[in-house]
Amino acid sequence: MGSAATPAGGTSLASAGLSAYADILKGEGTAEADSFMAEKSETAATYGELKAVETGGQMTRSLNTTLGNIEAVRAAARADPNSPTGAAILDEQAAIGNEQRGIVVNSILQQARQDQADAAYYKDAAGRAMTMGEISAGADILKGSIPLFGKG
Repeated sequence: MGSAATPAGGTSLASAGLSAYADILKGEGTAEADSFMAEKSETAATYGELKAVETGGQMTRSLNTTLGNIEAVRAAARADPNSPTGAAILDEQAAIGNEQRGIVVNSILQQARQDQADAAYYKDAAGRAMTMGEISAGADILKGSIPLFGKG
């Protein structure tokens, strides 16, 4: 009877070892996937920030062109360049252009901030996946090494 208990215990311990190894591999796989997503999100954030700068610059150039065209049309019409009406028109167009630029650039930057937050989340998740894999593996080994009471 004593020899019959040994193979069962050995099988149980081997099973626990394989289960523990599988849990570690699962944790590593999840961590790798989360790390990949973190890198992807960081790259998206970097490109988003660059896009915001480029878009802001392009919209500023476009606004300057619009204001220049207004001044050229007013000059061709022989309007007084110092008239309050002309200044009001230019100020209004500048305000509209600056508001539009702010909305577009802030929207792009907000997406970049979200991408950065996603990257931070995935980095944290990767670390937790490894920890959980190790804890689960330890639990599997512990379960396989404790004899079951009442079974003989």
